[in-house]
Amino acid sequence: PALFLGFINDQHLFGPTDCILLTISGGLDSMVMADLFHRAGIRFGIAHVNFYLRGAESDGDETFVRGLAETHNAPFHTERFDTEAVAKQQGVSVQMAARQLRYDFFERIARQYHYTAIATAHHHDDALETVLLNLVRGTGLAGLTGIPVRRDDEGRIPIIRPMLCTDRATIETYAKQRGLVWREDSSNESDKYARNKIRHRVIPVLRELNPNLTETFAETLERLRGASDVVDSFLLKTGTWGDVMIESAGQTTLNRDAFFRLSSPLFMLGEWLKQYGFSYEQAKQIFRAMQSGTIGQTFSSPAYRAWNDRDGVIITPFGPTAHYEISLNEWPADGLIDVAGRLKLSVQTFDKPADYRPNPDPAVGCFNASRLQFPLTIRPWQLGDRFRPLGMDGTKLVSDLLNDRKVPLPNRDRVAVLLSGGAIAWVIGQRIGHEFRVSGVADRICEIQLMA
Repeated sequence: PALFLGFINDQHLFGPTDCILLTISGGLDSMVMADLFHRAGIRFGIAHVNFYLRGAESDGDETFVRGLAETHNAPFHTERFDTEAVAKQQGVSVQMAARQLRYDFFERIARQYHYTAIATAHHHDDALETVLLNLVRGTGLAGLTGIPVRRDDEGRIPIIRPMLCTDRATIETYAKQRGLVWREDSSNESDKYARNKIRHRVIPVLRELNPNLTETFAETLERLRGASDVVDSFLLKTGTWGDVMIESAGQTTLNRDAFFRLSSPLFMLGEWLKQYGFSYEQAKQIFRAMQSGTIGQTFSSPAYRAWNDRDGVIITPFGPTAHYEISLNEWPADGLIDVAGRLKLSVQTFDKPADYRPNPDPAVGCFNASRLQFPLTIRPWQLGDRFRPLGMDGTKLVSDLLNDRKVPLPNRDRVAVLLSGGAIAWVIGQRIGHEFRVSGVADRICEIQLMA
């Protein structure tokens, strides 16, 4: 208990009056954590998730943990999930689905009942297994720092790991001395999962090589975390991030010339791009594209898109996909068209003056009014859209037109087309269709302006 409380205070995990949500599976580690919280007089509630993965065994775990909450007179929160169905629906592994369901549930309960933090029972052995798994799968410096003692994601309840002060052997000794009872998860004995293989086959060999593995690994983690903090701090200082990245208008631009003047540019690129969700392999691909000068190559993370432009790499968040289509049976009386809140157009029609010259501004579409047949349709451009641009003999893909006009990728998401009789009369703000042009025989003009 003294080690446990000392660790909480040294790491500033929470205060003496806070109420903590304990995530209790019923296994050895979480039962010891609950006992330590109870003995220390810390206010807590208990959360348990039934994943329906082990049939009656899973139900037994839920009943067992409910009894623990009753014994300690603690609030009890539980939820059941058809985890395999969720995993199949989302196209992810069962383990990945279970993790997401678990933490989303804990977050929701913590917010609803005003818990200060969410506590998990991860300990030294879990951290060692995590580092070894990351090494096998490939990782950077952050992946070598193990499991953080505290995770503070913006806008979310903090997750704390007060049991990282000790290891599995010490936990088991404590449980036996206290006469604690816990549930054994049968899946922990199977080598079906990679973590179990590490636990059963690899770590015992490492302990043979170094009987003090727990202590030396804890010290190594401390040094690696310090190194990671130093690197993160350095990357944000002048001479690195601040000199090569420009934030403007919702996008980040990495200047190519300044970037290649840095030492270890590939390493720095990989570290910088982590915050946008890009993998190290993607960072290498982006690096090669920058070296080769391949313009327009695009890369995507779950929330961001990066593409190689002439001056460097541009990174933008994915915006909501545009899904709209409006139909016009006549021109509005006030001459104003609001296109689903995304575009605003002004329309005027008039008899053609003898000296009429079409406005060369691409934001203004000048049409032979008799060629525009109602109903007209306005919608986002789509892959495969093709039309005959003004002045051309053949047809062209809209995507190729946007490439030729060097329209930045973020702006392409906002490009719409005006259709007449199913044909593209105008790639709005870019080019009108040739057959809709003002010709010598036109007697009435329609001008449509894209408003800023």
